[in-house]
Amino acid sequence: MAMEDALHALQLRSFMLLAAIAREGSFSAAADRLGLNQSVVSYGIEKLRQVYDDPLFVRIAGQTQPTERCEELIVLADKFIEDFQLLRTKGRFDPATTTERLVIACNYYERMLFVPRAVTALSRAAPGLQIEIIEASGIGHEKLLNREADLLIGPFRRENAAFYARTVATDRFAYMIDPAHPEAGKTLTLDRYLALDHILVTYGGRWQSGYLTELEQLGHSISPAIRIPSPAGIEELVRGTRLVATLPFALARKIGQGLHTSPGPFTADLRIQLIWTAVNHHSDMMKWARDMIATSLRSTAL
Repeated sequence: MAMEDALHALQLRSFMLLAAIAREGSFSAAADRLGLNQSVVSYGIEKLRQVYDDPLFVRIAGQTQPTERCEELIVLADKFIEDFQLLRTKGRFDPATTTERLVIACNYYERMLFVPRAVTALSRAAPGLQIEIIEASGIGHEKLLNREADLLIGPFRRENAAFYARTVATDRFAYMIDPAHPEAGKTLTLDRYLALDHILVTYGGRWQSGYLTELEQLGHSISPAIRIPSPAGIEELVRGTRLVATLPFALARKIGQGLHTSPGPFTADLRIQLIWTAVNHHSDMMKWARDMIATSLRSTAL
């Protein structure tokens, strides 16, 4: 069994080399990602070239591109890595004794509302579990595919067979306004809402809030007075001003102490999903973690 494990580990390293170079676009960047010297990466790829009788990577217009044969091997890599992880952990996962690492990608909204409860549940059941929270930044799916994260939490719908998803919470959109604002406490029509001085959260241009999509479908749009990349600190821009911020309702209530919060004149909702890939779909540890997180998120009042 030791020899079999060693062979699997060797194959795993080979697949990781191929995938890292293809995704990073260069040998040096792949070496940095894997924590290896570039000479080690070059040597490993040269050995693989001999095994598969294929250059695997070629330079095109100054960029390192995988060959067709290499792309076929990379497609197989995810399945192999999944099988290897199952072989390594099958029947051995025990929350009480595990020291495994779990990386969750999410953004400000999820960190404010869901992550504290999820981390508490995970840590209570598995005190030795190493948890890392990283920024999703609108590219959480790519971080899953690149194996930078194990799980993604957020409203990131994507119709793709590469991803699995569970809806764990639903929110709606509301506007947050200073109580001294002339429109505070009133039921706003769509026209009066559109006429306000809006703060637009752009999310770096990588994601658009559902209420904006609904307004576009109705032939409307807001004229932002201010654009910001994230809702972090947005309440201080609203406080004592004529600005209005439209946010998920639960977040507006959480951060908007002393401000007026009310549902907006739209029906769009926000579905929070727990997302993962085939790489850890069958992992005992990841199945346990997904169930723990989903249970904790469903118990969060929105």
